[in-house]
Amino acid sequence: MKKVLIVGHCNLDHPRITSLVEENFSVEGTRVKLLSETKKFLDSGDYDLAIINRIGAFDQESGIELIKELKSDINVKTPLMLVTNYDDQMKLSIKCGGVQGFGKDNLFANETIELLREYLS
Repeated sequence: MKKVLIVGHCNLDHPRITSLVEENFSVEGTRVKLLSETKKFLDSGDYDLAIINRIGAFDQESGIELIKELKSDINVKTPLMLVTNYDDQMKLSIKCGGVQGFGKDNLFANETIELLREYLS
């Protein structure tokens, strides 16, 4: 079974994203409310993907800054995927070392499931 970190999503979006990955793939989703706690989880577990909110719902921290910070650590091998509806923010995330993500507007779209399949199948 694959493991996914679901980082910084609000109480409405977290269950939707968890449902998306758990119903379509054999995965266990782990919630991380604060972006600042993400590295602790990545250091203590072998995760196959981290799905990071653009702005942390509980701490208002930047998901892009988190991706920059994590990618500067050579020990972090987990693919980091940003969730945003903003194309410029997605491009910036990829430039900072993240992988192609998706927007909440496309949460249950076939292309989102195909995108996730690359990491979770």
